[in-house]
Amino acid sequence: MNSIKYITVCILLAVVSGCDTDQLSAIETDGSAPGPVLNVEAEPLPGAARLTYTLPSDPDLLYVQAIYKNKAGRDMEFKGSYYTNTLTVDGFPDTEPRTVDLYTVDRSGNRSTPVTIQVIPKTPPVLTTFETIVIEPDFGGASISFINTSKADLAIVVTTPDSTGNMAVARTFYTARDTASFSVRGYESVSRPFGVFVRDRWGNESDVLLQELVPIYEVELDKTKFRELSLPGDSRTNEWGGAMPYVWDGRVTGDVPGFGLHTGNASTGVPKIITFDLGVEAQLSRFSLQTVQDDRHWYNDVSPKRYEVWGTTSYNPNGSLDGWTKLLSITNIKPSGLPIGLFTDDDRTAGRAGDEANVPNDMPRVRYIRIRCLENWSGNTNMVFSEVTFWGNDK
Repeated sequence: MNSIKYITVCILLAVVSGCDTDQLSAIETDGSAPGPVLNVEAEPLPGAARLTYTLPSDPDLLYVQAIYKNKAGRDMEFKGSYYTNTLTVDGFPDTEPRTVDLYTVDRSGNRSTPVTIQVIPKTPPVLTTFETIVIEPDFGGASISFINTSKADLAIVVTTPDSTGNMAVARTFYTARDTASFSVRGYESVSRPFGVFVRDRWGNESDVLLQELVPIYEVELDKTKFRELSLPGDSRTNEWGGAMPYVWDGRVTGDVPGFGLHTGNASTGVPKIITFDLGVEAQLSRFSLQTVQDDRHWYNDVSPKRYEVWGTTSYNPNGSLDGWTKLLSITNIKPSGLPIGLFTDDDRTAGRAGDEANVPNDMPRVRYIRIRCLENWSGNTNMVFSEVTFWGNDK
């Protein structure tokens, strides 16, 4: 009886083993290369070319492959699905003719003989954008503006001497917008060179635009000179243990005594507004607002979501905005876009940094400031925040 059971088990194992062997051997390969593409045409694009062609009739065709060598001699490879008859070859650094080899590849990895064509791309975005760059003196540094008509993924790189006197990267601004401007700051008001060049995602770089500039004098305004004002229509700021002077005491805290100011929780639908004196007349350059530093207040509670900053050198005691200039309109943005109460590390990093904004250069000098909350993260107009900072020319 035991012998019979033993023989039966052996037969079953042999059957199972045979099934596995059959399944593994079912994957077949062939050594026949597919036919090449036919009727290739190239449409020039900025820094690229769109190729169209007729596919061969091979039933196991997988994709079309295009290869060219960049300036460094490295193969640049692009693939197009067998579902379509077009393929875009990108990353050309200039308008020089380029040789491109096209192959078809089947499911067994066989590659056809190449079809070699020559393409002449249009001027790439890395060069057209470079031609539009404007560098101007700015508060504590320089402002850079540009036009990127192709909305290409580009990096605008700014260099200036470091502490050793060697040119070093001061900022890299990544963009896919059609037009933008940004600043590099933190330098004394003495002549220094600034260099700007453009780099694309393929590693191509433009020439360097080099200019000698004198940064406009900028200083962080002295918070010991700030004073609270209360005009008709202004909100209370001492709800939940808050007080306006706490927002210029240099402390950015969580929900602890002295956290900042708080206008309350009552919803009236009317924008809440607060007023204070900078203690000095200044041409403002930058503004920063940091909210209470914890998960309960980042992108939550009555932390400001949409608000405005107004300024003037003199004010009407009736509390109206007559004679005031709107310096900034700010929207507090949660990087992840997750619902309230959910956070990523990027959310918390941005929450700690707070809102930072450059005041446009054409704004007038001001002494008195009003912050006007249009909407908080709870949907009403109250506000709570921990610290506010201003920079500018107070001379």
